[in-house]
Amino acid sequence: MNILLTRPLLQVNALQSMVNDSGHQSILFPTLEIKALNATPLHQQYNAVIFISANAVEYGVTILEKLNLQHCQIFAVGVATANRIIHHGFKVDAYPSPQASSEALLSLNKVQQLQNQNILIFRGKGGRETLKEGLIKQNNQVEYVEVYERVECKVTQLHKDSLLQLSNDQDFIATVTSVESLSAMVNLIRKIDGNFLNKLLKTPLIVLSDRIAVFAKSVDFLQIYVALEPNDGAIVEKIQQIKLEKYNTLDK
Repeated sequence: MNILLTRPLLQVNALQSMVNDSGHQSILFPTLEIKALNATPLHQQYNAVIFISANAVEYGVTILEKLNLQHCQIFAVGVATANRIIHHGFKVDAYPSPQASSEALLSLNKVQQLQNQNILIFRGKGGRETLKEGLIKQNNQVEYVEVYERVECKVTQLHKDSLLQLSNDQDFIATVTSVESLSAMVNLIRKIDGNFLNKLLKTPLIVLSDRIAVFAKSVDFLQIYVALEPNDGAIVEKIQQIKLEKYNTLDK
């Protein structure tokens, strides 16, 4: 079965390998490019720092290394982000599991105990304000350091070739890992082939969170599946589940 992967080319290798190893064929359709931003926090010391994505870690770790972390707690929005922090040699004080979200992070006891603290949030340019607003309600001073931005890809021959490969395929699955990626995928496909977009909306779509699922429903996707956990392994498990359900239906 063909599986449409929409991650940036520099970040898709692990998922691509897992999909191929599971007996499926990866079809690459990158929707976003990640670009580093020059950013400098206002202070050298904070009571807590929070990373809201693995990208925030990769593009913000050099800033983290320069901070005075002697009395600083480090939080992550989810397990994947926490693993990247640990990979770079830092201890993570807390993160929500299995679901990764601002709401889940705010519900943690250690985060709820943050009162009257100076907090630095590492993130990409733009995004939701839920985390900051929740922390401000606890009388914290909250600052952003935006270390990267996500830019919609330009249409390339790879995009056209991937859609051509799927044009006669009645049995494929699409995957997206963020609202921004889903929006960019729809925009790119609309530019290339509006008829294919109509087909895609009827195709099984695997997403990583309920928030992405709500957005997918709002743009008229009909078959939306939420992975049990926000990681590559859970995406592959959901692919296998959809495949099994399809074959069981055909057998009846």
